[in-house]
Amino acid sequence: MSPSQIIRFRITSNRLAVVLLSLLMSVMFSCSFVPRQEQFVTAAMSPMYTRSAGECDDAEGRAATLKAITGLNPDHISVFDWNIYKSRKPGLIEDLVHLSSEADIVLLQEVSFNTPLRDVLQNSQPFWDFNSAFTYKGVETGVLIASVIEPLTRCGMRQTEPVIGLPKTAVITSYRIAGSSKKLVVANVHAINFTLGTQSYKEQFEEIREALRGHDGPLILAGDFNNWNDRRAEIIESLAAELNLSTLGFSDGARTTFWGKAVDHILYRGLEPVTRTAYQVESSDHNPISVVFRFTGEQNLAIIPHEN
Repeated sequence: MSPSQIIRFRITSNRLAVVLLSLLMSVMFSCSFVPRQEQFVTAAMSPMYTRSAGECDDAEGRAATLKAITGLNPDHISVFDWNIYKSRKPGLIEDLVHLSSEADIVLLQEVSFNTPLRDVLQNSQPFWDFNSAFTYKGVETGVLIASVIEPLTRCGMRQTEPVIGLPKTAVITSYRIAGSSKKLVVANVHAINFTLGTQSYKEQFEEIREALRGHDGPLILAGDFNNWNDRRAEIIESLAAELNLSTLGFSDGARTTFWGKAVDHILYRGLEPVTRTAYQVESSDHNPISVVFRFTGEQNLAIIPHEN
């Protein structure tokens, strides 16, 4: 078989795998319910939580419930990111407690919104925002950001996967940095997976870009990007260039890969990585990653649009 035939075979095999997985997921989630309103859930130092639409174009919905009077330590901003596979595997809660308890900001994807998880967050990161994608067997699933201080703003967005008809969600929050006039904006994304083309995938990240491009300070964009082929990777690279983001690299090969490509990422700007770690676990189909950042200063990091 020639090199060109091998390439075509691999491409065809990948597409077939996506089709088969899409059909399987459609059957599995045929009884899922997609909430239309008040899918955004917020908690602030309490086991009680509130619900709202939480849309990113709704200024009132983004306002903090309390006036944030504390800020993140500019010399030590610890971020933990993990797709937790809906807590399906044993040992998930124990690993989450062990690996994330010292983090300032925790970003989780495929979160099953259940009591054990809420109890863990309440003990270590008592402020959290969850954006529900769908409900399956009575349990909501989506994306969550938890933190040790209350966000200044919070909002969420969702994009429906065209094949299985269920949304993928994102959460965007912002935080004070102690001693600085700048705020840190953090976006946690679970990207569209089951689609043969890239149009919906591109639209999801274009919406995120529009929500972030007006921010003139430090920025973190992280999560499960599902960028398992070259076309998806190009979309992420273009977004990173537009927002002046650097990609956090990991040299030990511990990050989870699909079809040979790492899909869990932390992109950043206005920050300096101090330490970074990828953890090998058996409690999810993804390995968690973490980083400690140092805030690098007050420079203006706003993206100036190009003139035609």
